[in-house]
Formats: sequence, C-alpha cells, structure tokens
Amino acid sequence: MIKALDKACSFLSLLAGFILVFITLSIGYSILTRAIGIRGIVWVVQFNEYALLWMTFLGTAWLLSRNKHVSVNLILQRLSDGQRKVFDVIHGLMGMVLCATLCWFTALTALEKIGRNVIDVQAVDVPIGYVLAVIPVGFFLLFLQFIRKFAEAIRGTKTELGQTETL
Repeated sequence: MIKALDKACSFLSLLAGFILVFITLSIGYSILTRAIGIRGIVWVVQFNEYALLWMTFLGTAWLLSRNKHVSVNLILQRLSDGQRKVFDVIHGLMGMVLCATLCWFTALTALEKIGRNVIDVQAVDVPIGYVLAVIPVGFFLLFLQFIRKFAEAIRGTKTELGQTETL
C-alpha cells in the first residue's frame, strides 16, 4: 500500500513538473508574441490558471512525503524529543481531519458542478467541475500521507524518501 502511494505521488509530482514546464513555455511564448507584435494564443491565461491549480494539488502529497512542505523550524527546534513527538502526533491528526474534511466538501462541490454542467465561460468554454476535480484528489492523497505521518509519529519512526528507520 505504501509503495503504491509513493509511486502514485511520484508520478503525479512528475506530472506537476510537466505542467510547470507548460506554464513557463506558454507564458514565454505569449510574452514573445506580444514583444514582436503578433497575435498570441487567446487561451494562455485561462489554461495557466487551471495549470496552477492542478500543479499545486498534484504535487502537495509528494512534498509532504519528503518533508519539503512549509514548516516553522524555529518553534520545532526549541522542542525536546518528547515534545516533538507529541507535536508530530497532533500535527498528523490535525492534518488527517482537515484533509478528510476538505476532500469531502470539495468532492461534493466538484460533483455538483459536474452534475449541473457548470461551464467556465472564458476564451474556451470548459466544464469547471472537471477542472475542480483535482482538488479532492489532492486532498485525498494528502489525507493518506497524514495517516502515514500520524502512524510514524505514534511508532516513533520517520520516513525519508520512503525508507523507515527507528529513532
């Protein structure tokens, strides 16, 4: 199960990287066309908005699994080992609850938008429910990663790049 989660998160982070390349190249192309005075692609801004959303939610679980997410080390460094373990348990539990809740409500929202066929009317008409569908997927993967972090905190182990070691 854990290896499958790691593989899925790695694949989705790779996909997020390709999306970042798309964003970079499409904006660069748009700037170039504007600079030389030719008409650019009309959908660049719209699809880059979607790409930023997808890139964020496809890559967050991978970042959490590698402890590359934003954290306040100033506070964590001042805690003793016992306090840090308690903090890690609370952090994992809060992350699980928050991600499960957000996964549930964003899934309901995306399904409601798909069911009602809500269209984002911009340069290209796009069913917005399919654009938003990545949000519950991202929160579900984060939920699974927080379960892993919680279990590690309870057991007193840490994972670095998918390997478990005893403290």
